[in-house]
Amino acid sequence: MKTILSLLMLICMCACDSESEDFIYKEYELPAKAGALDLNIEADKAVLINDEAEFQRVFSNFPNAKAVDFKNYTLLLVKGVSTSGIRSIEKTILKTDNKYMFTIHVNKNIAAVMEPWCLAYIIPKTSEENIILSVTYELL
Repeated sequence: MKTILSLLMLICMCACDSESEDFIYKEYELPAKAGALDLNIEADKAVLINDEAEFQRVFSNFPNAKAVDFKNYTLLLVKGVSTSGIRSIEKTILKTDNKYMFTIHVNKNIAAVMEPWCLAYIIPKTSEENIILSVTYELL
């Protein structure tokens, strides 16, 4: 029994030795709801923030925005506007060959209102050429 427990502990320790290699992304908590966020970034495009100066420029109206460790991480922002209400937003994030593939699918409803949305993720330090983004809208 001791041997089995020892083996299980060893397997667990070996499996958990490299958390940073397994880290793909973490959702970033935005300082306000999408309707209240007036971010000066292009819609339906991936915007990468890699330094404090750019972070302050984008979030200048939100002094309570949570800090990001830009030595190790990149903040990825994507915003858009649905031409009708939003039923749900489905997102998929995959990493292949050091590239991040972000797929965002906005499921619209029949509400006659334009509805903004914004997503933000903390990912390991990267540059724009390593980001592939697809944003689609569909009325359900």
